[in-house]
Amino acid sequence: MIPSLLRGSRFFSKALVKETLGENIKKAEYAIRGYIVQRANEITQRLNKGEKFPFKKLLFCNIGNPLALGQPAFSFDRDVLSVIVNPKLMNSNEISKDARDRAQKFIKSVEYPDALGAYTASHGFTVTRESVKKYIEERDGVPTNINNIYLTDGASDGVRTIFNLLLRGPQDGVMIPIPQYPLYSALIALLSGKPVPYYLDESKCWGLDMDNVEANYKKARDAGTNVRGIVIINPGNPTGQVMTKQNMEDIVKFCHKNSLAILADEVYQKNVYREKPFISFKKVVHNMSTPYNQVELISFHSTSKGVVGECGLRGGYMELDNIDPFVSEQILKLRSISLCSNTVGQVMTELMVNPPKAGVNSPEVVAKHQKEYDIVFGGLKKRSILLTDKLNSIPGLKTNNIEGALYAYPSIFLPERAIKAAKEKGLAPDAMYCVEALEECGLVLVPGSGCGQKEGTYHFRITNLIFDTEEFDQALEAFKKFNAKFFAKYS
Repeated sequence: MIPSLLRGSRFFSKALVKETLGENIKKAEYAIRGYIVQRANEITQRLNKGEKFPFKKLLFCNIGNPLALGQPAFSFDRDVLSVIVNPKLMNSNEISKDARDRAQKFIKSVEYPDALGAYTASHGFTVTRESVKKYIEERDGVPTNINNIYLTDGASDGVRTIFNLLLRGPQDGVMIPIPQYPLYSALIALLSGKPVPYYLDESKCWGLDMDNVEANYKKARDAGTNVRGIVIINPGNPTGQVMTKQNMEDIVKFCHKNSLAILADEVYQKNVYREKPFISFKKVVHNMSTPYNQVELISFHSTSKGVVGECGLRGGYMELDNIDPFVSEQILKLRSISLCSNTVGQVMTELMVNPPKAGVNSPEVVAKHQKEYDIVFGGLKKRSILLTDKLNSIPGLKTNNIEGALYAYPSIFLPERAIKAAKEKGLAPDAMYCVEALEECGLVLVPGSGCGQKEGTYHFRITNLIFDTEEFDQALEAFKKFNAKFFAKYS
């Protein structure tokens, strides 16, 4: 027995190494936290050790992470959360009576002795789903079934659930916008599916081109791909556009004709800065005539974006519309495997959709919450205009107006020498541009090659989230100087 053990140990090898990992894992990429962010983390460590760089600190403009960039949390939300997490604060005079009352109501609605420490039902807290139902009905003017609402760990968790249903193997595909949020291409790769791109029209403020959608659908079908659904990001990430009602109706008709499910990523629905209003796909679908009002729709929302910006609490929900009853049962089964989404995020979702209101809360609490909201939203709107104007003042760059969301996605008209130099380094040209921007002026950006773009074009994604507008303005001035050096170097 001992010799056989020794003999076995001689041939020991690790189970998890590059060669033994599934190809899907190796193919999946997430540019928002890719090589450039890893390099930024190395620079941060070196800055902390006292090393000198041309900048004092990095500005992480690569990711929609509002509270990390100075945006304050809402006082009422944090007070309610504090009391629910620690009921001993129920009698604290440092917390408003309104916040304590809301916390008390929430705690009483939960049937467990500890409101947050126990698993919830797989759908999530009923009290939160009731508030989500009311929020949707007030927003859209159409009825909502509470049993079709699932609370999720951010929107990404819900998307993952639905992709597991849509993608059965390499023969299945999902249409995704290009440019896109890299979550979608990464999940498709992980699930062995095929991404079916459709290209947004940069010349029309990243508007939808239905001819392109139709052509790319046909191309995928002709190649043998079973296209199962289409992802719509509205307002757009990384492109910042707000969809028109006509575009949305065109998508619904297209999906009806081709038996596709709509996955509506609507996490930026409160981030709208110009004249175009946000309209939900639920409202559009339900207000269309039969048979278009029967199209399958799954909508996603999150506490991470909007004006709340509570990314780390991982709150959100998805709502199902026109989903077959058997499929709904399978979704419940999938959600049950994970037991439930985190309970703090579920509370935060309730607070997002049910903020302090006149006639319900005291005038003082309502006024304070509205003031905090106006400061955050006003700053986002102001910086969206500042960012657009600054980028368009920089030679070699051009961007559309930021209509919504939290990003600009400018074109970079790179010199040929820069493109050649990047290829020699084994980098995408816009990735090399972003690396040099990081090392010269301390801005962390996402290269367009990580989000997708038409061949021969180059872009980067930059957020408008730096809460200190003056600091943001100074950072953009430093970026402008970097850009001038870059173009002089490679021209």
